[in-house]
Amino acid sequence: MAESISPQIRRQSGSFIIEALISLVLFGVGLMGLLALTAQGLNQVGQSKARNDASYMVGELLSEMWVSSNVNLTTWAARLQAAIPGATGLVYLSSCNCSATVTNVCSSPASGTIAVANPQAVTVCVSWTDHKDSANPHRYQASSMITRN
Repeated sequence: MAESISPQIRRQSGSFIIEALISLVLFGVGLMGLLALTAQGLNQVGQSKARNDASYMVGELLSEMWVSSNVNLTTWAARLQAAIPGATGLVYLSSCNCSATVTNVCSSPASGTIAVANPQAVTVCVSWTDHKDSANPHRYQASSMITRN
């Protein structure tokens, strides 16, 4: 005796495979989103580290200026390069805006070993580019009035 399969069971025989494929596609899209979010988070951590390193190096230079009247900018620039590869640091013995240096609003940058007067306005500009986003340069600026008692 041959058993016959009902027409309703025949119509639903491929639905499980379709449901499984749709579930796999949704899982894959979710996994890709999670990977993109992780990559963006790692990029933000790298940028935060560079900003923190720039802040630390500028603070180190300004504190050295507070303590000593003669400061070697060449060694500081080398330490800056070691902390943030590709970074450039400029020191101006005046108050200025680092983003306006292109228009020569600031005085010429100091170099070599400098003698810091008392009192002396100092602006330190650090700029670097992220290797993942070279079209968007980053800047850090700090200004201080150096006075010694």
